[in-house]
Amino acid sequence: DLVRSRGLGDVYKRQLLLFTVCLFSCARSSSYQVPEQVDDGWQVVSLNEVGMDEDKLNQAVARIDDDTYQNVHAILIVKGGELVFERYFRGYTWAYDDAQHRGELVTFDRDRPHNLASVTKSVTSILVGIVLDQGAIQSVEDKVFAYFPAYAHLNDTEKDAITLKHLLTMSSGLQWNEGELPYSDSNNDLVRLFYEPDPIGYILSKPMVSDPGAEFYYGGDNTNLLGEAIRSATGKRMDAFAEEVLFGPLGITDYAWDFINSDMIHASGNLQLRPRDMAKLGQLCLNGGEWEGKRIVSEAWLSESTQKHVTHSATSGYGYQWWLKTYQVGAASVDAFSALGWGGQKIMAVSYTHLTLPTKRIV
Repeated sequence: DLVRSRGLGDVYKRQLLLFTVCLFSCARSSSYQVPEQVDDGWQVVSLNEVGMDEDKLNQAVARIDDDTYQNVHAILIVKGGELVFERYFRGYTWAYDDAQHRGELVTFDRDRPHNLASVTKSVTSILVGIVLDQGAIQSVEDKVFAYFPAYAHLNDTEKDAITLKHLLTMSSGLQWNEGELPYSDSNNDLVRLFYEPDPIGYILSKPMVSDPGAEFYYGGDNTNLLGEAIRSATGKRMDAFAEEVLFGPLGITDYAWDFINSDMIHASGNLQLRPRDMAKLGQLCLNGGEWEGKRIVSEAWLSESTQKHVTHSATSGYGYQWWLKTYQVGAASVDAFSALGWGGQKIMAVSYTHLTLPTKRIV
C-alpha cells in the first residue's frame, strides 16, 4: 500500500491523494522533483513547502522501481489545493482484446489518458448532482420509472418503489449478476448489456430480488440507469452534458467516454482521463464544488454524496457512488471518500480540519 510510506506534516487542512495503478511497472530511479508548472489550472509547490516528508516519497518511488510495489503507472498528490507530487512509470496501456488487457509498453506521462474503470461511477454521481442543482431532477426520491415513460409496461408494484436514491446507493433490488461471473463470461449481466438491442429495457425487465433499499449490490445496472436518467431530465446525452457543465469548466479537454451502443454512454465504467484531470475532480469535491472560484456543483450535493447511506462490510460504507473509509492515524480517526476502479484506479480525498498529527505518521 503506497499510502503507508507517506509521512505527514504536523498541521494541515486539506489534501487530495490520487493513485493510478494498472498492469506493469519497470525500474527507473530518480530523486523527488517539483511537478512542472503548466497552464492547466494547477499551482505547484514543493513537498517541503507544505510540510511533507520528501524522503518518504522517494522511498515509495524506490519500492515501485524495484517491484516491491507493482503495476503503478502514476501517483499524484495534492495538498491544500496545490500539486506537490507527480510521478509516472513504465507500463502497459489498456487493451480490451489481450487476455491480461495489456497493450503497448510505454513510459506514462501527464498527457496520456488512463482507463478509469469504475471511477466513472463517481463522475456520474457528480453529474446527477448538477442536474439536481439545475432543477431538471427534483429529488433523489423521484421514482426511476418517471424518467423512463417508454418503459412503463415493465413497471409493477415492486419496481415502482425504486428511486434515484436506490440507484445511487446500489440498492435498487433488481436482479443483476455482475460480481459472481468474470467479464470474460458472456452471461455476466454487464457484458450482456453491450450486446442487447435495448440495454435500458434489459435492465428494467429484470425481476426484483429484494425490496428497494434493503440490500447493497454493486452493479453497473444502477449507474447506467442514472446515465440515461440524466439524458431524460436534460434532453442531452451524458457526454454532451458533462462537457458543458463539468469538463469544460474544469478545463478538461482530453478525455474519451466508452459506449454501450452507438448512442448510449457507459455511465458505469471506462471513462478515460489524464491523471491531472482525475485530481481536478477530487479537488472539486474537497473545494465544496468550486473550481477557480466558480461554482460547478453544490456543496450540499457533495456533502450528501459522500455521507454513509449504505453499510458495506469491506469499507466504512457507501455514499452516492462514492466509497467511504475511516483510517486510524495514531490516536485520531480520519475519514476519506474515494472513487475506485478496477485495476487500482483511485481518487482518494481526505479532508482535515484543525487536526494535529504526529510527524511521519501514516494514512
